[in-house]
Amino acid sequence: MLRRSFLHNVLLALGAISLLTVLVFLPSFYLLTFIFTRWDEIYNEIFAHPLIGDTYWKEIGRYLSLSLRLALTTILIDLIIGVPLAYLLSRGSFPGKSLLEDLTMLPLVIPTSGFGFATMLAWTASYGLPAILGFDIKVDTLVPMVNVPLLMLIIHVALTFPYVVKTVCGALRDIGKSYEIIASSLGSKPITTFRKITMPLIVPSLLSGLVLAFARSLGETGATMIVAGVSTTAPIAVVKWEFENKLAPAAFLGALLVGISLAIIVPIEYLASSSRRARRLIPLGVEVLLVRWERKAPGRLRLFRDIISLLSIALLVLLPIAVLAYNAMIYWRQDPYTGRMEGGILYQLYGPARYIDVIAKSMMTSLIVSSLATLISTYVAMISIPVIARSGYGRLLRIMLKVPLVIPTSALGLAMILLWGPRGLGLVPPGLWLIVLTHVVFSVPVIVETGLASYFETNLPLYEDTARSLGATPYDVMETITIPMIRRGIIAGSLLAFTHSLGETGATFIVMGDHTTVSTLIVNLVESLAIPASIFASLVLILTSIVFIVIIRHLIE
Repeated sequence: MLRRSFLHNVLLALGAISLLTVLVFLPSFYLLTFIFTRWDEIYNEIFAHPLIGDTYWKEIGRYLSLSLRLALTTILIDLIIGVPLAYLLSRGSFPGKSLLEDLTMLPLVIPTSGFGFATMLAWTASYGLPAILGFDIKVDTLVPMVNVPLLMLIIHVALTFPYVVKTVCGALRDIGKSYEIIASSLGSKPITTFRKITMPLIVPSLLSGLVLAFARSLGETGATMIVAGVSTTAPIAVVKWEFENKLAPAAFLGALLVGISLAIIVPIEYLASSSRRARRLIPLGVEVLLVRWERKAPGRLRLFRDIISLLSIALLVLLPIAVLAYNAMIYWRQDPYTGRMEGGILYQLYGPARYIDVIAKSMMTSLIVSSLATLISTYVAMISIPVIARSGYGRLLRIMLKVPLVIPTSALGLAMILLWGPRGLGLVPPGLWLIVLTHVVFSVPVIVETGLASYFETNLPLYEDTARSLGATPYDVMETITIPMIRRGIIAGSLLAFTHSLGETGATFIVMGDHTTVSTLIVNLVESLAIPASIFASLVLILTSIVFIVIIRHLIE
């Protein structure tokens, strides 16, 4: 019996590792391997081209510089607005708290192309907030000192700050309020308690959230393409060069993005483990001055913190959606400026262009892709969760599963083309199934993480060990105990993966072939100036994501 159980464990582990390697790990790391195997060709094209010399290398430097400046500025703002908002959500008790949590998490699942278009309308239209306040924001308006487009920065902050909020909220709830209560009883001001006690305890989670936010900003493609104008970030350059059949610069830039994303994981993990040293970084004299200032600080700082948090949600999340809905109303029958029926949503949908057919077809493609990718990913996750949770190398697997979450999606799409497509093994041509396989890469880690959270919360090892002591095989244990007890976590993760897949744009552009998803269609509609049709498609996509957020909230509760 023991031998049979051992054999089942080995087979289950081999199956899980094989699926993870082929479907997740291999595509994630393949682009780096491709660079080494084709280095001579890439070097001659980028650094020593017979006609243009090192022009591609100079362009890569410009694109990377913009992307890095944008990502660093983004996480700085994420830190400023994310930590206060996380503190409000984890420590506060007020009516509408659940709604505020849902609004905070909405950018994680909302389709980026639709949200990017909504944000552009909210901040650049003649009836947008800046215009009402007397400001003039254009697509090419730059932020001083860092020289990044303001509209890009707004979108990147909106799409990344939830990572900081989510991780810090979890850390604050884990440590509880006991330390803060004790510090308060000893006369410590709330701001001093937060700086000296709470903040050092949440540094590991904060760093983790900032890493995810940095990687998301570095690789964001869909929304950025909507507002790019004349600016080009590194992920957009990868898509552009792949379409132009400039494989060498696209692959090299994609590999650099992958390398940068991987390089930030190890040092951040080290810093997180050494976070306690942060208390000693402030000199004694500065510490005394800080304490004196904090004792005299006005008691309204908490109110100021809450106002900043609520205002951030209103401007970054609610405003774009509200403006998009308003545009749908005023454009419904006609162009509100010219009064022409040809400029209305109804005419573009049902007139000669028949955009309703294109939108319906692309929406169906998106639903099919998201459903297939989620089903495959859920199966792989269910097999992998027990192996990751119970095996000695589970921690390594879990760390490796973070890689697809931080790799820029445009680089991932290029890796899939070079690996499975006609330029690689030739097993899967660009089209529906290559989109599905691409979405599986980043869907599996999402489901695994939520499943593992449920696994450890329910103390499953005790029940599994009991069943095995009674003679149950590993497969029987997984089927009758493990999966049923973590099903809510798996379902919640599957819905998150589904919505992520529904709105993914960067990788899909590269691997879609003749199959257009609705998120990529929105980009095409905006570029072709079919604004009313773009408004309708974006609103439908965003409302679909909101429905799934409500479903996820119901399942979690």
